[in-house]
Amino acid sequence: MDRLDAHRVRIVGDAGPTVLLAHGLGGHQRHWDPIVEALAPHARCITFSIAGSPDADPALFSPLRHQSITGFADDVALLCSALGVRDVVYVGHSVSAMAGVLAAAADPGLFSRMVLLNGSPCYVDDPDTGYVGGFTRQQIDDAFAAIDADFALWAGGFGRLLMGNDSTPRFADDFITSLRRYSPDVASTVFRAAFNTDLRPLLGRVAAPVRVLQSQEDPAVPMAAARWFAEALPDGHLLPLQARGHFPHVVDPPEVAAAMTPFILGDAA
Repeated sequence: MDRLDAHRVRIVGDAGPTVLLAHGLGGHQRHWDPIVEALAPHARCITFSIAGSPDADPALFSPLRHQSITGFADDVALLCSALGVRDVVYVGHSVSAMAGVLAAAADPGLFSRMVLLNGSPCYVDDPDTGYVGGFTRQQIDDAFAAIDADFALWAGGFGRLLMGNDSTPRFADDFITSLRRYSPDVASTVFRAAFNTDLRPLLGRVAAPVRVLQSQEDPAVPMAAARWFAEALPDGHLLPLQARGHFPHVVDPPEVAAAMTPFILGDAA
C-alpha cells in the first residue's frame, strides 16, 4: 500500500521545520488550511486523512486494529516512515492528539515538539482519583448505544453540541455533513476507540515539549482535563484559548495560528 496516497497526503511549503497536522474524528484535513497558510512561508506543512475518515483510502481502516487508539498511533509512525521524516513537529486535534501521545511514548525521537489541540488524556471521570474527564461511564455507554441505534440522528445532535458557536451555524452544518459521511460501522469502532482510551499511565514517557491548546466551553474536554493533561506531561504547558467549542481551529483560525506558530517555529518565528 502506498501510504502517502492512501492517506491523501498534501504537502505545502518547503523551508523550515516539517509540521505534521492530524485532524480528529468527523473532521477533515481541509480544516487545517488556514493554519497551513499561516505556517507555510516558514515551514513544510503535511496534512493527511486519518484511517476511517471518508476521504482516506477505505483499505487503511481495520475494524480490529482501529478499535484502539494504538492503531491510529501506528498509522502516524508508518506515515512518518513513508515520508522519510523524523524529529517533526506534530499537531494533533482531538483523537489525533491521543494518537500522537501514544506514538511519542513508543518512539521518543519521532517528534521534536507537539501541539495537542483539544485533546484529552481520558474522557471518563475517575471519582477514585478526582480526575474530571467530562463524562460518566454511563454517559459514554449511552452514547455508544445511540450511535449503534441511529448514527445519522446521533451525529446531528452531537455535531451541533460539539461545534458550539450557535450564532454561526455553518460550522456545525459542515461538521455534521462530514461526520455523517462515516459509515455507521466505522463510526461505532472509532468512537469507541477514542472514548474508551486512558492515556494517563503513559504521559510520563512523552519526552518532547508539548503545548496543550484548549478552547473554552468544550463539551468534550473540560478545562480541568486539559490542565491535568498539561501538568502530567514532563514538558507540557497549557495555553487556554478564547475560542469556544471543540474545533477552535475551525471557528477562530487566526487565534489558533497565533497561539501555536511561535512554539512550532521557535527561533525561526
